[in-house]
Amino acid sequence: MAQQSRRAVRIKALVSGLLLAVSLVTLTVSTRSLEGVPERVGLAVVSFVQRGFDSVSGFFSRTATSIAELRRLQESHRELLAQVEALTNQQRDYSVLKGENERLKEQLAFSQASGYQAQAARIVARDPENLYATFVIDKGTAHGVRKNQAVVAYQNGIEGLVGKVLEASRLTSVVVPVYDATTYVAARLERSRYEGLAVGSGSDDLPLVMKYVKKRAKDEIQYGDLVVTSGLQSLYPQGIAVGRVTKLRIFDYLTSLEIELEPVLDFGRIEYVFVVLGQGAEGGAE
Repeated sequence: MAQQSRRAVRIKALVSGLLLAVSLVTLTVSTRSLEGVPERVGLAVVSFVQRGFDSVSGFFSRTATSIAELRRLQESHRELLAQVEALTNQQRDYSVLKGENERLKEQLAFSQASGYQAQAARIVARDPENLYATFVIDKGTAHGVRKNQAVVAYQNGIEGLVGKVLEASRLTSVVVPVYDATTYVAARLERSRYEGLAVGSGSDDLPLVMKYVKKRAKDEIQYGDLVVTSGLQSLYPQGIAVGRVTKLRIFDYLTSLEIELEPVLDFGRIEYVFVVLGQGAEGGAE
Protein backbone atom coordinates (compact mmCIF):
# COMPACT_ATOMS: atom_id res chain seq x y z
CA MET A 1 0.00 0.00 0.00
CA ALA A 2 2.74 2.35 0.90
CA GLN A 3 4.45 1.64 -2.41
CA GLN A 4 1.29 2.43 -4.38
CA SER A 5 0.81 5.59 -2.41
CA ARG A 6 4.33 6.78 -3.26
CA ARG A 7 3.79 5.93 -6.93
CA ALA A 8 0.58 7.99 -6.97
CA VAL A 9 2.40 10.92 -5.41
CA ARG A 10 5.16 10.72 -8.02
CA ILE A 11 2.57 10.61 -10.81
CA LYS A 12 0.80 13.67 -9.40
CA ALA A 13 4.09 15.46 -9.10
CA LEU A 14 4.98 14.60 -12.69
CA VAL A 15 1.60 15.74 -13.98
CA SER A 16 1.87 18.92 -11.98
CA GLY A 17 5.33 19.54 -13.39
CA LEU A 18 4.11 18.96 -16.93
CA LEU A 19 1.17 21.30 -16.41
CA LEU A 20 3.50 23.93 -14.98
CA ALA A 21 5.86 23.60 -17.93
CA VAL A 22 3.00 23.87 -20.40
CA SER A 23 1.67 26.93 -18.59
CA LEU A 24 5.09 28.59 -18.65
CA VAL A 25 5.52 27.90 -22.37
CA THR A 26 2.04 29.15 -23.14
CA LEU A 27 2.59 32.26 -21.06
CA THR A 28 5.91 32.92 -22.73
CA VAL A 29 4.53 32.52 -26.24
CA SER A 30 1.45 34.60 -25.44
CA THR A 31 3.52 37.42 -23.94
CA ARG A 32 5.93 37.56 -26.90
CA SER A 33 3.06 37.69 -29.44
CA LEU A 34 1.45 40.64 -27.70
CA GLU A 35 4.47 42.69 -26.92
CA GLY A 36 4.53 44.26 -30.54
CA VAL A 37 0.83 45.09 -30.78
CA PRO A 38 1.01 48.64 -29.42
CA GLU A 39 3.92 49.42 -31.64
CA ARG A 40 2.09 48.07 -34.70
CA VAL A 41 -1.06 49.93 -33.81
CA GLY A 42 0.93 53.15 -33.35
CA LEU A 43 2.72 52.67 -36.63
CA ALA A 44 -0.56 52.12 -38.44
CA VAL A 45 -2.06 55.30 -36.96
CA VAL A 46 1.06 57.35 -37.75
CA SER A 47 1.16 55.92 -41.26
CA PHE A 48 -2.52 56.83 -41.82
CA VAL A 49 -2.00 60.35 -40.50
CA GLN A 50 1.14 60.74 -42.60
CA ARG A 51 -0.68 59.64 -45.70
CA GLY A 52 -3.42 62.14 -44.88
CA PHE A 53 -0.91 64.97 -44.51
CA ASP A 54 0.81 63.89 -47.70
CA SER A 55 -2.52 63.87 -49.56
CA VAL A 56 -3.52 67.29 -48.20
CA SER A 57 -0.10 68.83 -48.89
CA GLY A 58 -0.09 67.26 -52.35
CA PHE A 59 -3.54 68.69 -53.05
CA PHE A 60 -2.51 72.21 -51.99
CA SER A 61 0.75 71.91 -53.89
CA ARG A 62 -1.05 70.81 -57.05
CA THR A 63 -3.63 73.58 -56.56
CA ALA A 64 -0.93 76.23 -56.19
CA THR A 65 0.86 74.87 -59.24
CA SER A 66 -2.40 74.88 -61.22
CA ILE A 67 -3.14 78.47 -60.19
CA ALA A 68 0.33 79.57 -61.21
CA GLU A 69 -0.04 77.71 -64.52
CA LEU A 70 -3.45 79.32 -65.08
CA ARG A 71 -2.01 82.78 -64.47
CA ARG A 72 0.82 82.03 -66.86
CA LEU A 73 -1.65 80.84 -69.49
CA GLN A 74 -3.81 83.94 -68.98
CA GLU A 75 -0.77 86.20 -69.39
CA SER A 76 0.27 84.25 -72.47
CA HIS A 77 -3.29 84.56 -73.80
CA ARG A 78 -3.24 88.34 -73.30
CA GLU A 79 0.11 88.58 -75.05
CA LEU A 80 -1.16 86.50 -77.96
CA LEU A 81 -4.29 88.66 -78.22
CA ALA A 82 -2.12 91.79 -78.28
CA GLN A 83 0.04 90.24 -80.99
CA VAL A 84 -3.03 89.27 -83.02
CA GLU A 85 -4.43 92.81 -82.68
CA ALA A 86 -1.08 94.29 -83.71
CA LEU A 87 -0.88 91.96 -86.73
CA THR A 88 -4.48 92.79 -87.65
CA ASN A 89 -3.71 96.51 -87.47
CA GLN A 90 -0.56 96.01 -89.54
CA GLN A 91 -2.53 94.05 -92.12
CA ARG A 92 -5.20 96.75 -92.21
CA ASP A 93 -2.57 99.47 -92.57
CA TYR A 94 -0.87 97.45 -95.28
CA SER A 95 -4.15 97.06 -97.18
CA VAL A 96 -4.83 100.80 -96.87
CA LEU A 97 -1.32 101.70 -98.00
CA LYS A 98 -1.48 99.17 -100.83
CA GLY A 99 -4.78 100.59 -102.07
CA GLU A 100 -3.51 104.15 -101.78
CA ASN A 101 -0.30 103.19 -103.60
CA GLU A 102 -2.28 101.61 -106.43
CA ARG A 103 -4.45 104.71 -106.74
CA LEU A 104 -1.38 106.95 -106.75
CA LYS A 105 0.28 104.79 -109.41
CA GLU A 106 -2.87 105.07 -111.53
CA GLN A 107 -2.94 108.84 -111.03
CA LEU A 108 0.76 109.12 -111.90
CA ALA A 109 0.38 107.04 -115.05
CA PHE A 110 -2.46 109.22 -116.33
CA SER A 111 -0.62 112.39 -115.34
CA GLN A 112 2.47 111.35 -117.27
CA ALA A 113 0.33 110.53 -120.30
CA SER A 114 -1.33 113.98 -120.32
CA GLY A 115 -0.15 116.63 -122.70
CA TYR A 116 0.20 119.41 -120.14
CA GLN A 117 2.07 120.16 -116.95
CA ALA A 118 0.07 119.54 -113.79
CA GLN A 119 0.53 119.73 -110.03
CA ALA A 120 -0.77 116.77 -108.05
CA ALA A 121 -2.81 117.66 -104.95
CA ARG A 122 -4.88 115.92 -102.31
CA ILE A 123 -8.30 117.01 -101.12
CA VAL A 124 -7.93 117.87 -97.43
CA ALA A 125 -11.31 119.38 -96.59
CA ARG A 126 -14.86 119.49 -97.91
CA ASP A 127 -18.37 120.11 -96.67
CA PRO A 128 -19.76 116.66 -95.69
CA GLU A 129 -23.35 117.91 -95.79
CA ASN A 130 -23.14 119.51 -99.20
CA LEU A 131 -21.40 117.60 -101.98
CA TYR A 132 -22.05 120.50 -104.37
CA ALA A 133 -19.73 122.92 -102.60
CA THR A 134 -16.13 124.01 -102.76
CA PHE A 135 -13.33 121.88 -101.34
CA VAL A 136 -9.75 122.54 -100.25
CA ILE A 137 -6.59 121.00 -101.70
CA ASP A 138 -3.13 120.87 -100.10
CA LYS A 139 -1.30 122.87 -102.79
CA GLY A 140 -1.10 126.64 -103.22
CA THR A 141 0.88 129.47 -104.78
CA ALA A 142 4.12 128.02 -103.39
CA HIS A 143 3.52 125.07 -105.74
CA GLY A 144 2.60 127.13 -108.78
CA VAL A 145 -1.17 127.06 -108.26
CA ARG A 146 -3.06 130.17 -109.34
CA LYS A 147 -6.66 131.36 -109.44
CA ASN A 148 -8.78 130.10 -112.38
CA GLN A 149 -6.49 127.18 -113.20
CA ALA A 150 -8.32 124.05 -114.33
CA VAL A 151 -8.50 121.05 -112.01
CA VAL A 152 -8.81 117.49 -113.33
CA ALA A 153 -8.89 113.99 -111.85
CA TYR A 154 -8.49 110.41 -113.06
CA GLN A 155 -11.10 107.85 -112.16
CA ASN A 156 -11.92 104.43 -113.61
CA GLY A 157 -9.53 105.02 -116.50
CA ILE A 158 -11.07 108.37 -117.47
CA GLU A 159 -9.61 111.86 -117.23
CA GLY A 160 -12.47 114.04 -116.02
CA LEU A 161 -12.93 117.72 -115.34
CA VAL A 162 -13.26 118.57 -111.66
CA GLY A 163 -13.54 122.35 -111.82
CA LYS A 164 -11.26 125.34 -111.34
CA VAL A 165 -9.25 127.06 -108.63
CA LEU A 166 -11.40 129.67 -106.94
CA GLU A 167 -8.83 130.99 -104.47
CA ALA A 168 -5.16 130.22 -103.89
CA SER A 169 -3.14 130.87 -100.75
CA ARG A 170 0.48 129.95 -100.18
CA LEU A 171 -0.01 126.31 -99.17
CA THR A 172 -3.67 125.54 -99.90
CA SER A 173 -6.29 126.39 -102.52
CA VAL A 174 -10.07 126.36 -102.81
CA VAL A 175 -11.56 124.53 -105.79
CA VAL A 176 -15.05 125.09 -107.12
CA PRO A 177 -16.54 122.01 -108.86
CA VAL A 178 -17.71 122.04 -112.45
CA TYR A 179 -21.33 121.59 -111.45
CA ASP A 180 -21.41 124.80 -109.39
CA ALA A 181 -24.07 127.23 -110.64
CA THR A 182 -21.43 129.84 -111.45
CA THR A 183 -19.33 127.53 -113.64
CA TYR A 184 -19.43 127.59 -117.47
CA VAL A 185 -17.39 125.25 -119.65
CA ALA A 186 -16.95 125.45 -123.42
CA ALA A 187 -17.80 121.88 -124.43
CA ARG A 188 -18.23 119.60 -127.44
CA LEU A 189 -20.05 116.36 -128.16
CA GLU A 190 -17.14 114.06 -128.88
CA ARG A 191 -18.87 111.83 -131.41
CA SER A 192 -20.98 114.32 -133.40
CA ARG A 193 -18.62 117.30 -132.76
CA TYR A 194 -21.43 119.75 -132.00
CA GLU A 195 -20.45 122.47 -129.57
CA GLY A 196 -22.19 124.20 -126.72
CA LEU A 197 -21.72 125.54 -123.20
CA ALA A 198 -21.91 123.23 -120.17
CA VAL A 199 -23.42 125.02 -117.20
CA GLY A 200 -23.52 123.84 -113.61
CA SER A 201 -26.94 123.71 -111.97
CA GLY A 202 -25.78 123.31 -108.38
CA SER A 203 -28.34 120.55 -107.90
CA ASP A 204 -27.82 116.84 -107.33
CA ASP A 205 -30.94 116.17 -109.42
CA LEU A 206 -29.52 117.92 -112.48
CA PRO A 207 -25.80 118.58 -112.02
CA LEU A 208 -24.93 119.74 -115.57
CA VAL A 209 -26.77 121.14 -118.58
CA MET A 210 -25.22 121.72 -122.02
CA LYS A 211 -26.85 124.71 -123.70
CA TYR A 212 -26.71 126.42 -127.10
CA VAL A 213 -26.43 123.20 -129.12
CA LYS A 214 -27.90 123.57 -132.62
CA LYS A 215 -31.31 121.93 -133.04
CA ARG A 216 -30.26 120.07 -136.16
CA ALA A 217 -28.00 117.99 -133.92
CA LYS A 218 -30.94 116.26 -132.24
CA ASP A 219 -30.97 113.30 -134.63
CA GLU A 220 -27.25 112.69 -134.11
CA ILE A 221 -27.18 112.79 -130.35
CA GLN A 222 -27.52 109.51 -128.49
CA TYR A 223 -27.93 108.58 -124.87
CA GLY A 224 -24.50 108.11 -123.26
CA ASP A 225 -22.60 110.30 -125.76
CA LEU A 226 -19.49 111.75 -124.18
CA VAL A 227 -19.12 115.52 -123.81
CA VAL A 228 -15.58 116.93 -123.53
CA THR A 229 -14.03 120.36 -123.18
CA SER A 230 -13.59 122.11 -126.52
CA GLY A 231 -10.71 124.32 -125.44
CA LEU A 232 -12.17 127.29 -127.36
CA GLN A 233 -11.71 130.61 -125.54
CA SER A 234 -11.58 128.64 -122.30
CA LEU A 235 -9.23 128.13 -119.38
CA TYR A 236 -9.92 124.39 -119.62
CA PRO A 237 -7.59 122.26 -121.80
CA GLN A 238 -9.13 120.58 -124.83
CA GLY A 239 -10.46 117.02 -124.71
CA ILE A 240 -11.12 116.57 -121.00
CA ALA A 241 -14.28 114.55 -120.29
CA VAL A 242 -17.09 116.52 -118.70
CA GLY A 243 -20.14 114.24 -118.71
CA ARG A 244 -22.42 111.91 -120.64
CA VAL A 245 -25.77 112.64 -122.27
CA THR A 246 -28.75 111.55 -120.21
CA LYS A 247 -31.59 113.55 -121.76
CA LEU A 248 -32.45 116.01 -124.56
CA ARG A 249 -34.53 119.09 -123.96
CA ILE A 250 -36.26 120.52 -127.02
CA PHE A 251 -38.21 123.76 -126.58
CA ASP A 252 -40.19 125.38 -129.40
CA TYR A 253 -39.40 128.86 -128.15
CA LEU A 254 -35.64 128.23 -128.24
CA THR A 255 -33.44 128.00 -131.30
CA SER A 256 -31.07 125.55 -129.63
CA LEU A 257 -31.14 122.29 -127.68
CA GLU A 258 -30.45 121.74 -124.02
CA ILE A 259 -28.78 118.48 -123.02
CA GLU A 260 -28.74 117.07 -119.53
CA LEU A 261 -25.38 115.60 -118.58
CA GLU A 262 -24.21 113.22 -115.88
CA PRO A 263 -20.62 114.01 -114.75
CA VAL A 264 -18.10 111.32 -115.65
CA LEU A 265 -16.54 111.62 -112.20
CA ASP A 266 -18.00 110.42 -108.94
CA PHE A 267 -17.11 113.51 -106.92
CA GLY A 268 -17.84 111.79 -103.63
CA ARG A 269 -14.94 109.37 -104.24
CA ILE A 270 -12.28 111.79 -105.48
CA GLU A 271 -9.19 111.94 -103.25
CA TYR A 272 -6.48 113.28 -105.54
CA VAL A 273 -6.66 115.94 -108.25
CA PHE A 274 -4.28 117.63 -110.68
CA VAL A 275 -4.09 121.38 -111.16
CA VAL A 276 -3.24 122.30 -114.76
CA LEU A 277 -0.34 124.75 -114.57
CA GLY A 278 0.53 127.48 -117.04
CA GLN A 279 -3.06 128.66 -117.35
CA GLY A 280 -5.37 130.78 -115.28
CA ALA A 281 -4.86 134.26 -113.83
CA GLU A 282 -6.63 136.80 -111.74
CA GLY A 283 -9.91 137.54 -113.49
CA GLY A 284 -9.08 135.17 -116.36
CA ALA A 285 -11.82 134.29 -118.83
CA GLU A 286 -13.43 130.94 -118.86
